[in-house]
Amino acid sequence: MSTDTFNTRVQQLSFGQPKESLLLDSIALEPLQESKVRVRIEATNINPSDLLSIHGVGQYRRTHVPPRVPGFEAVGRVVEFNAPNQSELKVGQKVLVATSGTWQTYVDVLPENLFYLPEDLDNGYACQLYINALTAWVITTKITQLGEDDVVIINAGCSAIGKIFAQLSMTLGFTLIAVTSKPQRYPYGSIAVLDAKQDLNSQIQSLKLRKPSVAFDAIGGKEGFDLIGTLSKAGTYINYGTLSLGPYEAAFFEHMRRNNIDFMTFFLRCWEESVGKAARKEVFYEMLAHFIANEVSLNVDRYLPLEDFHTALELIEIESSSLQGKIILTM
Repeated sequence: MSTDTFNTRVQQLSFGQPKESLLLDSIALEPLQESKVRVRIEATNINPSDLLSIHGVGQYRRTHVPPRVPGFEAVGRVVEFNAPNQSELKVGQKVLVATSGTWQTYVDVLPENLFYLPEDLDNGYACQLYINALTAWVITTKITQLGEDDVVIINAGCSAIGKIFAQLSMTLGFTLIAVTSKPQRYPYGSIAVLDAKQDLNSQIQSLKLRKPSVAFDAIGGKEGFDLIGTLSKAGTYINYGTLSLGPYEAAFFEHMRRNNIDFMTFFLRCWEESVGKAARKEVFYEMLAHFIANEVSLNVDRYLPLEDFHTALELIEIESSSLQGKIILTM
């Protein structure tokens, strides 16, 4: 099969376990629609949001209904475009693709969902610049506008986005307290780290840390209740993930009201809708310049070809705590 006429993709047929719901197939490429750009994907990663969408958890059951191709971010090159008003487009351009359906060889996408990238950016780095990176950047610089006087506490400290928050604390100047179930593996010696399996307030007191006024929660559920209990009165609490797959307990909301905590949720998609595509691009390039200038790292554990996606998903489910970065699928 010619890669010029056929598209190899991961097809999600239903919600459920990846072994049962996902398969690899090839389909003929159709003519490019008007206003679209065709990108040949070179690398795409696997995020927690990908797993949630495959299993059909929460909002993903409503917004990403099978049959569909998984994946939310990738890096590739423009091979064709049918967008006459896009004078900046060039065949061969390296681009970040920010759209659903990136686990395939070719993606047809609107120009507004492409971000031009420097040629020298490694593909494993480049394909991580959207979901986690932009979320962390927007939360810290636009939503909370953190500075040197702020003390922030996060859970999932060893996660990919947790490591981005850590690096941003160093470049933006806010103080970070990281909570993780693997404190012995936390990579940043200059940042206070708490053991998620122990009482958080007792650890804050024993380490003589300032009480946090801002919390970023990636987990929800009981872990979210533990996190909100560390905040000072009238603090800010932002939930941006549901890794526990569990709801907040009633005690969480009681504590929130009693202590006048400002609670909000953050979804990158909702933020994009609120600011518009043009503003999103401005913020992205601002973030990219900061990341490059300050050498913010985005770790890769290994590269696997797209056809080994089942192996990649098994590694994440079995060895997620020992992975040193993202698993990148390559074409």
